Amino acid sequence: MRIGYLEDEKSQADLVKSWLLGEGFAVTHADTGRGFINLLTDNPVDMLILDWQLPDMEGVDVLASVRNQLNSNVPVIFATQRDAEADIVRALQAGADDYLVKPLRKGELLARLESLARRAGVTTDETRLTLGPIVLDNAAQKVTVNGELVKLTPKDYQLAYCMLRNVGKLLSRDYLLREVWGIDASLNTRTVDVHVSRIRRSLNIGPEIGYCIKTVYQHGYRLEKIQALEVVE
Repeated sequence: MRIGYLEDEKSQADLVKSWLLGEGFAVTHADTGRGFINLLTDNPVDMLILDWQLPDMEGVDVLASVRNQLNSNVPVIFATQRDAEADIVRALQAGADDYLVKPLRKGELLARLESLARRAGVTTDETRLTLGPIVLDNAAQKVTVNGELVKLTPKDYQLAYCMLRNVGKLLSRDYLLREVWGIDASLNTRTVDVHVSRIRRSLNIGPEIGYCIKTVYQHGYRLEKIQALEVVE
């Protein structure tokens, strides 16, 4: 599981990161709000832990950007010294899913993360991914649609795996270039567009299965559930 962690106090950040890494989590950390938002643009995560008081902005404003600018429904836990009821209510109304008051305790934090992940349907098992009729078996390196084996090129398979394990998350072209091709943006990003179009066709991703790959202008792509009455062109 990938955790996005926003904390500006170094000693606190180092402690919590050691807890998370020791439990096998991957951690993306930043100590400023704007830096954190920029990191999330190219590094999708499964859950967020947010501090409130930051050098450049408040944690609730970071959360607003996550929910609106990045259009992400990723589960969020606030971890802050602010313990007033009004602050807790404000964070929850802004879209937080849970709230912890410092000093943090390792066992409680890990239990809250586990509980929140369970409620949100976040899983650490990425060997078998299912999306409607699409089943990707990463152990066998094969993909089936409605039980029929679909032949994919190695890059198309890696791209499909990357997108299926990040359903609902905005994936930038730079991120996909790093994850699938192992390179930076020196490669023409048109390459990503071509492969995404092939994945759409090969896996029949569209209204028939209730999901689409949405192109987000100037950002990248998001594999997402089609909302009721939504028209996909």
